[in-house]
Amino acid sequence: MLHFPNSDKLLRQVHRRLSVSRFASRAFLAFVFFSVLYGLLLLTARLTGTFADWFSPWSLAILPGLSMLTAVLWPGRVTTLETASAIDRSRQTQDLFLTLASLKDSDLEYAPLVARDAEQLAGSISPREVAPFQWERRSLVAGVAASILALGTVLVPTLDPFGKVAAAKQQTEAQKLLEETKQQTQARQAQLAQKDVEKENSEEIERALEQLKSTFQKMQPQQPQQNLERLNAEQKQIGEMYRKLSSGDLKPLFERIAGDQQLGQQHDQDQFRKWQEELQQGKSDSLQKQLEKIQSDMQKLAQSSDPVERSELERELQKELKELSDFAQTRTGSKSLSAALQRAQQQMQAAKQQGMTKEALEALEESIELTQKEMQNLAQSSRDLKDLEDALRLVSMAKQCKGNCNKPGEEGADGEQTLADYAKLYAELARQYQQGEGTGNEGQGKGGEVEEDDSVATNFVDEKSKSAIQKGKILMSMSAKGVSESGEMQDQNYKKIVGEIRQSLDEVINAEEIPPGYVDGIKKYFDTMEKK
Repeated sequence: MLHFPNSDKLLRQVHRRLSVSRFASRAFLAFVFFSVLYGLLLLTARLTGTFADWFSPWSLAILPGLSMLTAVLWPGRVTTLETASAIDRSRQTQDLFLTLASLKDSDLEYAPLVARDAEQLAGSISPREVAPFQWERRSLVAGVAASILALGTVLVPTLDPFGKVAAAKQQTEAQKLLEETKQQTQARQAQLAQKDVEKENSEEIERALEQLKSTFQKMQPQQPQQNLERLNAEQKQIGEMYRKLSSGDLKPLFERIAGDQQLGQQHDQDQFRKWQEELQQGKSDSLQKQLEKIQSDMQKLAQSSDPVERSELERELQKELKELSDFAQTRTGSKSLSAALQRAQQQMQAAKQQGMTKEALEALEESIELTQKEMQNLAQSSRDLKDLEDALRLVSMAKQCKGNCNKPGEEGADGEQTLADYAKLYAELARQYQQGEGTGNEGQGKGGEVEEDDSVATNFVDEKSKSAIQKGKILMSMSAKGVSESGEMQDQNYKKIVGEIRQSLDEVINAEEIPPGYVDGIKKYFDTMEKK
């Protein structure tokens, strides 16, 4: 068997360079073909508005990839005979290397002579001269083509003769809106998950009420001063919580809205008033039923295939969501509830544009579930406010007894006492205390009055106010200046001032954030003054 290492090395090197050259040539041809095809598709897409968004400068990166893949898959590899023939053509050796490649495994008599001549010549042949790389021109052409296509993707305008571009844009915006609102809904759900909105009171208010009950349990009839200090501390703490809660989202809920007839139809306003009254009482049953109806309509919409029925259900859902959204904005003042309903409306509109896909309906369902939680949270806050108001009233009644009232347990009650038990007890004891029947008031007879003794020396100083009757921060103060006026004149001034005070009474009540339970009593007091 013949061995010719120099010739074999030359053949391998030339074969490798020829393979690379053929691959580059095929890749260039494929790039030119795909560039022309890309340009035609670009013009078609931009002029017709079909798949116009597909052609961006970044999309040009697909051309080199397709070209190289085509070159790899292109059939026809460089053979040994082609390599030997290329060497012979380059050096004009009259098919010496081609003969060598053909006789490599042959036992012919002249094979050693051919091998000897080829070995002597192989050392003087350069593979670069046999198979040079010619890349400059091809690279220039490919670069110019790519630049033209890149400019085309930027400069060629997009026409929309069939309205497909606008429809695609709406679809994209609707999908983006669904994703954003879904993330906002999930974030708010995570916040509400930390609260138990189905409980009677929130944890903060529950702790405050338990602390108040503990304070009542610690009170002792023999320690009136300590009792008053405890009550004052509780009154301050509960009052701050009440003011914070009443001046927040709950404030519009308890305000009367003027001009109801201008806000909508009478039927809507009657429904709004009913929902508002329920929320003021800490309930949301009617609102929850309305949301359940919306969920039922959504399920019907997802299952329906009748275009007419689907259109009717879509209109009904939009109407119901708008009704709830108007109520949340005009009657509750809850920003979180309004935001949840607004997202539901946006998702409903986006779902219509996307054809009510499963993803869109799921996003809408999450918003409705969040709305239910928001309503429960609002009802809980309303119950918190009412219980804080009752607690303030209870503390006020206990202070009327000057801390000397007995505890329910001392009145014969069994078991653990509740704030309702204390409220009932202190209401009765406060009434008795005012009538002279309270405990710890020595010198008062039952149902009678204590006689005065002017002979007893006291530190009392008789002073008169120097200010005239006027309105302002203090509701009323009286004094006399100079010569007294006639009774008729004083009566007229009195009625005038009381009338002015009554006119600004609502303003003062709102500014001072007086609990609703005391408003009627204050107004009744000034009504009585004006009559007198």
